[in-house]
Amino acid sequence: MVMTESRKHLPALDGIRAIAVFVVILYHSGAVTGVPGDLGVAAFFVLSGFLITWLLIKELDRTGTVSLREFYKRRTLRIFPAYYAFIILSLIGDALLHHYWSWGIITAAFTYTVNYYNAFLGHPTTSVAHAWSLAVEEQFYLLWPLLLLTMWKKGRAHTRNVLTLIVACVLAWRAVLYIGFHVQSSWVYDAFDARCDALAIGCLMALSGSMPSYRRFENAVSRYSWLPAITLTLVWLSRTAPSDNYHYTLGMTVEAVLLAVFLIQMLRLSESPLWSWLNRPLIRWLGAISYPCYLWHGWGLDFGRHIIDQLVLHGPLWVQFIAGYVVTIALASGSYYLIEKPFLAFKN
Repeated sequence: MVMTESRKHLPALDGIRAIAVFVVILYHSGAVTGVPGDLGVAAFFVLSGFLITWLLIKELDRTGTVSLREFYKRRTLRIFPAYYAFIILSLIGDALLHHYWSWGIITAAFTYTVNYYNAFLGHPTTSVAHAWSLAVEEQFYLLWPLLLLTMWKKGRAHTRNVLTLIVACVLAWRAVLYIGFHVQSSWVYDAFDARCDALAIGCLMALSGSMPSYRRFENAVSRYSWLPAITLTLVWLSRTAPSDNYHYTLGMTVEAVLLAVFLIQMLRLSESPLWSWLNRPLIRWLGAISYPCYLWHGWGLDFGRHIIDQLVLHGPLWVQFIAGYVVTIALASGSYYLIEKPFLAFKN
């Protein structure tokens, strides 16, 4: 097994992105009851923490430091064009439908603070409400390289210890907020201070790749190709536990840890017969456009529902979902090829 940090390409990541965004879209469609769409978002958080840290460590090992200028330039070119195109077009589209935005949502959308807008106001239904998770990730991108550089001066072990403490503190903070102060669930669900433990768990995963104990754990959980099914079952059992006190406190952290284990397993097993479909060209392509799919899926589902209602009065939900998913992919493809790829070319 080649050590994770030495790899030039990490398999299965696009496949996991495709699955995660599909779960989110399926949940928002309402076609299947009981789909935990928030697990798709949690998977994105863990994956983002892992991948960004993996790339930063590679740069640290190669140069001894991290170019913050280059990091923020890459993130800007990767994220901002598609995001602001979505925000501006959504603002115009809602205005044409006479759904006018308040100055509060306009400010939040343009400053990547939709997460705190939702947290304060109880996660209101808007065409950009789902941008809360993008705000959490953007806040992570802003803070993490600076924090990593500061901690790295005292070594990798120190960095891991601090991250472990951060995970524990965020978990305790959520418990204090939700059980102690009875804050509304929208805060512990949307706010960066209550959700960054999932990102930190992904960071810890990347930082632990060279540890012998991590390698032994990696070998143990990836020994058989059916073990990821056990991991996903545990994720499902945790997420469907009936207690809100558990879900909004310990549960979110437990699920992030289990999703990190699943990511470890897929990095090892994605070329096995049972999981090789994650590396198929179509799945990888769907993963490549997962970001614009997430951006546009609300509009895509609405358009798909409207199309089916025009063709078949009150068509079945699963038919509406299929139509909405197809429209989402079409909108996402337009965003990817017309906006994202031209701007990504500037990275070189």
